[in-house]
Amino acid sequence: MKRPLAFLAILVTVAVFVYLNVFSSAFADTDSALDKSYVELFGKVHSKELKKSSTGETNSVIYLIPTGEENRDFEMVQCYIEPSCTTCPSIGQYVLVSGKARTFSRPTNPGEFDSHLYYSTLKISYRLSDAKILKIGGKKNWYRESLYQVRIFLEDVLDGVLPSEDAGVMKAMLLGDKAYLDEETKDMYKSSGIMHILAVSALHISIIGMGLYKLLRRLRLNSVVASLFAIVFMYSYGVMCGMGTSSFRAISMFVLRLLAPLVGRTYDLISGLSLAEILLLLDQPLYLYNSGFLFSFGAVVGIAVVKPSLRPMYLYLFGNRMKFADDKDRQPQMEIIKGAGLKVLDALQTGLSIALVTLPVYSLFYFTYPVHSLFLNLMVIPLMATLMLSGIVTMLLGVIAPVLGYLPGFLVHLILSFYKLISSVNEVNGSFTWYMGHSESSQVFVYMVLVLASLWMSKEKRAKKIVKEHVIKSPVIKDVCRFGVLLLAVIALTFHIPPELEIDMIDVGQGDGIVISSAGRSILIDGGSTSKKNVGKYQIIPFLKYKGIGKLEAAIVTHEDEDHISGLLEIMDDMEKGGIQVKKLLLPEVAESSRGDNYHLLESRAKELRIPILYINKGESFSLGKAQFTCLNPRLNMTTDGANAYSTVLFMRYGQFTALFTGDMEGEGLVNVKDQLRKNAVEISDGLDLLKVAHHGSEYTTDEEFLELTRPRIALISNGQNNKYGHPHKALIERLGAFGAQIYRTDQLGEISIIVKKSSLHIEGYRHTLYH
Repeated sequence: MKRPLAFLAILVTVAVFVYLNVFSSAFADTDSALDKSYVELFGKVHSKELKKSSTGETNSVIYLIPTGEENRDFEMVQCYIEPSCTTCPSIGQYVLVSGKARTFSRPTNPGEFDSHLYYSTLKISYRLSDAKILKIGGKKNWYRESLYQVRIFLEDVLDGVLPSEDAGVMKAMLLGDKAYLDEETKDMYKSSGIMHILAVSALHISIIGMGLYKLLRRLRLNSVVASLFAIVFMYSYGVMCGMGTSSFRAISMFVLRLLAPLVGRTYDLISGLSLAEILLLLDQPLYLYNSGFLFSFGAVVGIAVVKPSLRPMYLYLFGNRMKFADDKDRQPQMEIIKGAGLKVLDALQTGLSIALVTLPVYSLFYFTYPVHSLFLNLMVIPLMATLMLSGIVTMLLGVIAPVLGYLPGFLVHLILSFYKLISSVNEVNGSFTWYMGHSESSQVFVYMVLVLASLWMSKEKRAKKIVKEHVIKSPVIKDVCRFGVLLLAVIALTFHIPPELEIDMIDVGQGDGIVISSAGRSILIDGGSTSKKNVGKYQIIPFLKYKGIGKLEAAIVTHEDEDHISGLLEIMDDMEKGGIQVKKLLLPEVAESSRGDNYHLLESRAKELRIPILYINKGESFSLGKAQFTCLNPRLNMTTDGANAYSTVLFMRYGQFTALFTGDMEGEGLVNVKDQLRKNAVEISDGLDLLKVAHHGSEYTTDEEFLELTRPRIALISNGQNNKYGHPHKALIERLGAFGAQIYRTDQLGEISIIVKKSSLHIEGYRHTLYH
């Protein structure tokens, strides 16, 4: 067998996948009994770092291995030391700490980040907030503590030489510390597809490790000593930077590259990659579900396996056309142009090769693909080596004196400013982002099979088994067939049949957020929360991306309370940066005296973003595909004491299916709607199929008379877990039950999805689907 390690890596990957999905409890729910309880722990400090809080303060964080855990999988506890603590233990010491335990949550919405799985992958079981250090003892680990202190010292050097934003980027790039990376910069790099520049990976090893090795050889050290010294140095560098998956992969491959000649073997890129993967998966099987791991290894697979098979295509299509009729016609200028052109094509080919391997990772974890990243990386990657070298020189000269680092630091600033400039192109025009949506595992499998088939066809002898010999003699036909297979693979991965009608009640905690989709178009009714911070960023926007929704036909605001608009305002902020587009904003048409500050804030933000504003009142209607909507509240220029009363109430009909969306309807608004129902303003003689229960299930908003008029078969309630209002109220639940309504609550089920077809209705809760 030519590459036994590669074959073994495939077997290990399959075995780990089966183990995790059949035998492992890694995807079980979190221990709710531990959450928010006060605990006291004694254990050993495994590592530590500094983190910036949401208020901008710097907190000391230690990772503790509780006593008795050392001989297991050393699951750690992340301890945020309270600011008043003046002493921080050294790595390797034993400490006694106490604090409030917080477990990591599982997602309750499609697309939402899985904190529990992420921290389980890092072997962190839970977190202690405001931890107090009660006792410190034992000897420190001199090696690891010294590396930590060097990292802190070098970070201070960067702070003293570079502007804060540049320093944050270079700390991430050179020292593996993303704690000081500006959130806006991180989001910009991520949306532009150049987040990889912040990872400590192969480029670092190539520049630092191989540079050190070659320097030692120039100093006439023999290859054994030079190799061992370089290996120890790079391992220490990896430990100092946190030894992430990309660092471990690169360092493992670097070690094999140096050791291979010493034992009389030839280094093989794929075998080195395979060994690194095996070691990581044996240490932590959950890496198989970690996007960083998949991106890191996928990129190398793209370069090592896919790129060589694409080379004949671009050489034929472009390279051969740059020939000259005769050597006498050859001109140096044209040779330079041809060489530059081929380098650009080679770089583009590298990007395409990586994209082919990592596209499923985007569809499984991020649900969007930055198309412009293929071209941005043509400008980003060539400058990476210069940026890294400039950063290293800046840091080393800054150790001597900050003023010495200003000149190379200025070059760092210029390159980072250029990166920022080209990354901002998506903020001007968000159309460069492809909202592909989430792919099912079956789609990923078909995609992989088709990509492998295309690679298999790259060999002439194999291709002849598929295409007749007289046809395959034409390179164009051969390449068209291969491109056709690759195109079919992309379609298989990203194709989704839009539902006839889908209603999704997002779990936003104590608030409202409903997405209705029909015929490939979508609207949002409300979007906000008072119990979940940044609900737009962490719940609503990820859900829309998961569904492949890059554009909302309309955002409908029932009323201006924070728990109905906070997330929508975040969507507007994201739209300004090239995010999900909102085509129209619908507001209730009420008297000026009833419009509060939040109402005017929505109007002003919409005007700034040039979003058309429409005002809706009783009797007006609109459509979404074949779904028809009629407004039952508010009355035109309605005057109310509170915003709840003027909530926009929408009746929807799709064929025989009917639904009523009520916002926080109460008081005069409830009276108006009941009056409309008595007058048969809308036809519901057989009762409603679906009722969105008003005001999160408060006691008085959905009274018996209203239920008599609507007789709902399905009742949806959006409320936060253990909320302070006691929603949904027990009396309301009993009333709904008395009318035979099936009740579905977001606090119990998470996001609730209703798919309507002509002859069927399917309801499922995300928590139920995910955990049972």
